[in-house]
Amino acid sequence: MTENNNKLTMFEESAKDFYQAGKFQQAADGFSQAAAFYLDKGEKLLAAEMRNNQSVALLKAKKPRLALEAVQGTDQVFLEAGDLLKQGMALANQATALQEMGEKQKAIDDFNLAAEIFKNSGEKEMYLQTKQSISALKMKTRNVIGALFSMQEGLDELEKPNLRQKLLRSLLKIPQNLINK
Repeated sequence: MTENNNKLTMFEESAKDFYQAGKFQQAADGFSQAAAFYLDKGEKLLAAEMRNNQSVALLKAKKPRLALEAVQGTDQVFLEAGDLLKQGMALANQATALQEMGEKQKAIDDFNLAAEIFKNSGEKEMYLQTKQSISALKMKTRNVIGALFSMQEGLDELEKPNLRQKLLRSLLKIPQNLINK
């Protein structure tokens, strides 16, 4: 193993260790160093992955503006590489940062993009989680009908919902039936 690989492993491993220990700022710093290292080596995809990890750590550290700065543009790197799952995750991370900053409509827009990517990729659980985030945001903006429909759309994609999800799906059909009458 070369000295550069040792250095990189050290950055990544220490960042992961800090994250596991709940030291999110130190984790973010480590992921940032790893991203810079990968970028210097021309590894744009791996650098984008580290920036996404950095964003998550910064969100946990309650620094949404820095989290947004870290993740911005990574969705395009993943799109260009054809990695739709990571593109969706990057958009969801970006949306979460926007949500934490109080930019609800921008967050909803990014969550919707991520949801479509997850749906088209067959990632049903991630689609459901994203639709739940959209639903919660719509509730906060007092768009109750939109919140209910978002939640229902997410649940409708599940092939084998658990008991709680089946119950929720049944309850969500009540307002839809009233609207359709």
